[in-house]
This record gives sequence, C-alpha cells and structure tokens, in this order.
Amino acid sequence: MSNEIRGKACAIYTDETSAKTAAESVREKAALKPDEVNILNPHDTQFDQKIENKDSQVGFFMLKAHIAMGIVGVVIGVVIAAILSFIGPSYTQDSPMMTTLALSILGLFGGLMIAGFISLRPDQDGVVDQARNATREGKWVVVVNSPSHEKTEQAYNLLGKTAVSVTSSL
Repeated sequence: MSNEIRGKACAIYTDETSAKTAAESVREKAALKPDEVNILNPHDTQFDQKIENKDSQVGFFMLKAHIAMGIVGVVIGVVIAAILSFIGPSYTQDSPMMTTLALSILGLFGGLMIAGFISLRPDQDGVVDQARNATREGKWVVVVNSPSHEKTEQAYNLLGKTAVSVTSSL
C-alpha cells in the first residue's frame, strides 16, 4: 500500500511566467506526466482538483488501508486473547470466548484508527496550507503530485532554485 502514497511538492511564485517556466522545467527534468504538475492561479476556483488530482485513487487507498488495518487489528487481538487464555489471569482463562471477542473488537477499532491516521496524510497539511495561503495572497503556485519519494525530492530541489518558497510532503 505504501507505494500508492504519492508525494507532494509546492512552490510559490510571484508571477505567471516564472510559474509556467518552473512547471515546464520540473516536468521535463523530473520526467513527470503532464497531470502530475499543476499551476494554481491567484484565487484559483479549481484549487481542490489541482491540489489533489486523483480523488478516486485516494478514496480507494483509504478503503484498502481501513480493511487491511482492521483485519490486522483483529488478528492481533485474537493472538493476544489466545495467549491470555492459556497463561493469563484466571478470569481470561475461565472465559476465553469473551476475552477473544473483547480483544478482537479492541484490535479492530485500534486498526481502524491507525488506518485513519495513515489515510489523512498529515504530512501534506503544510503543503496544502501554504498553497492555499499563497493563492489567497495573489501568488502563483506550482504543485507537483509525484509518484514516488525520489521524484518528490527531485521536484523540491528543482523548484527550490527559482521559487520564493518551497515545501514538500514525505
């Protein structure tokens, strides 16, 4: 699942020409697809679509993460319950089914919470906030939705040479 998590880089420019030149340069030098590099205009009305251009993939990743982590949580809960049923306190040994049920439910909720944290991508908050603030201030923003960490780092380095400010996610 981790290879489905795309990186994001954001660079701020004061004028349209610089932003377009930087976008084209990073597209060529980092070998990115045209839909992986977007330019946000000042006060852009399509901010959401440009900042995260593949909503269906994000939703599918979230679904898969929740299913996988929920199952992992249940399995961990059952394993812990089995151990407690054999060598744990007397109340867990006397009622192994209730112990298994209780710990598997706790494991399920724990797994779902971890999946939610992974899916929220808190590392991208800074990038999105910087882009939103820049467009509100009338600046141009180049947003790179790269397919890998290496490409994100490469885009960050390329954009950092010409941008007023650059930020990136993991």
